[in-house]
Order: sequence, then C-alpha cells, then structure tokens
Amino acid sequence: MDKIEYDVFIKGKLVDLVCLDEEIVEKTNWYKWFNDEQNMKHMQKHYFPNTLASQLEFLNDLRKDKSKVQLGIVKKDEGCMIGIVSIQDINFMNRNAEISIVIGEPAGRKLIYAQEAMKLMIEHGFFTLNLYKIYGGYLESLESWGDFLKKRFGFKEEGIWREHVFKNGKYVNVHRLGLLRKDYIKNKQGGLK
Repeated sequence: MDKIEYDVFIKGKLVDLVCLDEEIVEKTNWYKWFNDEQNMKHMQKHYFPNTLASQLEFLNDLRKDKSKVQLGIVKKDEGCMIGIVSIQDINFMNRNAEISIVIGEPAGRKLIYAQEAMKLMIEHGFFTLNLYKIYGGYLESLESWGDFLKKRFGFKEEGIWREHVFKNGKYVNVHRLGLLRKDYIKNKQGGLK
C-alpha cells in the first residue's frame, strides 16, 4: 500500500482514529475487506460484492449522514489502516447510538487494537457527543466478543433477537448489549479500563 497522510481525528496510544477520504478508499484494502468471506463470517456483511466504486459512493453518502461518525483505525507503528469503527444511528433526542467495529487487516487482529479503538469511540460518544447510552450487538458465533465487551467496558446483555440473521446457511441469534454513561464512568473508577 502507498504511504498515506492521515487526517487524525482522535489520537490514541497504539491506534489513531482518522477521517475517511478518497485517498484512503483508493490506497487501502478497505473495500476489499467486505469481499473476504472468511473475514466477514461473523458479521452481517458479504451478501453482495463490494467494489472500489461502491466504496467511494458509500464515502459520499457518509459525508452527508449526520447520524453517523465513522473513522478509520490506523496502527500507529506501521501507519496502516487496519479497520473502521463507527457510532451510527445517533439519536440526539434520546441520546443513544449504536457502535460497531470491523478489523479488516490481518496485521490488526490483536485484541489490543480493537480494544483501544472501541475505548476511543465510546469516550467520544459519551464525552463529546453527549450520548447517554451506546448499544451494539453480535452474532451468536462471536460470543467471546460479547464477553469481552461486558468484561472490558461494562456492557450489559439486553436481550436476544432470535434467529434474526441469515448467516453461513442458517438463521442465527443476535445478542444485544447496552452501556450507560453512568455505568461506564463507575466501571472506570472501579478498575475497568
């Protein structure tokens, strides 16, 4: 991949969260991540092919969408974009939004990078966007991810959407999690980081 001059939006220790632009679409593997069947086997993706043109169109739509903050995750030591993290469906009336993350590059598939990206985005949601609740979900095949979110950040199980998603040839459950700002603050003070 060509060297990219990233526009850093949120600085971290191991990763930075960067603004997405045409150069990133064209010079990274971002759009290819969603064509990788193995990479997407635990996600609600890989139903339709993704192309460079469709990723550029997505980026255009993203710029107009005020209910979503999506940023690239750049591994600082190598300067490569390894994934994306977003807060979406932002509801300013009820002060809640959904969080999601995709780590597309094999070089970024260490939990420590996802952990820091999630922490940075959660704190942006709570302390910059003034959200009160951040929620998300995971397919039942990623139970370890759900356990991680509960232990690391204090997310609570809020329910199961039974046989909600068709993935890998069968209907699977989706587990729903939620995190309140007051619980996040209390957990940080109590030792969760």
